[in-house]
Amino acid sequence: MTLSASGLLVTCEHGGNRVPSAWKRLFQSAGAKAALRSHRGYDPGALQAAQQFARRMACPIIISRVTRLLVDLNRSLDNPQLFSEYSRSLEPADRHQVLSLHYHPYRIAVRQAVARMIDEYGSATHLSMHTFTPVIRKQWRPIDVGLLFDPSRKNESCCCIGWKVEFDRIVGEKRLVFNQPYLGIDDGLTTWLRGEFEDATYAGIEIEINHRFFKRTPTTHTRIVQALADALLAARKP
Repeated sequence: MTLSASGLLVTCEHGGNRVPSAWKRLFQSAGAKAALRSHRGYDPGALQAAQQFARRMACPIIISRVTRLLVDLNRSLDNPQLFSEYSRSLEPADRHQVLSLHYHPYRIAVRQAVARMIDEYGSATHLSMHTFTPVIRKQWRPIDVGLLFDPSRKNESCCCIGWKVEFDRIVGEKRLVFNQPYLGIDDGLTTWLRGEFEDATYAGIEIEINHRFFKRTPTTHTRIVQALADALLAARKP
């Protein structure tokens, strides 16, 4: 992989709902198949957004299309949500195999890409692309886009503040908020990497886009991603 001089890395942990053949037996029930097709199985539109964003920014991208219902790449090893109800019953040896084939290689690849970028350019900005469901537990989420970051880390805070200013200028009718619908300090890939790299060299930001756009009006989804990329480019200008 050739790293871009832009200093940006895009990742997508929940880009698909693919089930590797060795584990298809876990997802044979009607309920499991329905879960795979839903937001529980993957982030609808996240892969397309990540690819579009990376093209626009001319930066490297690392993606996974394996369903998070097998193993969630955005959760720590001790998180009870690492395995879903469909994979939690696996024997220890099978769990180890899932982690060895899918979880660890992905996380190692992202960490190595960040480390190489820091070595070459002095810093790395890691953007982890996700989407979220507009309704949870019968409650509507009045959010269009969320930027999740650690407010105690200066680089992440400054990046997101400038980014929001430019996004609001470009597409002011969409509501972009900070640390919603989740907290940026919750368990996740960026949170883990903050423990690996210092504030001065690593900024990890999760982008959360309401998946109603991708499902109902794909052109709006594309326009939002375009605006996010254009806004970040404008915010990063000297």
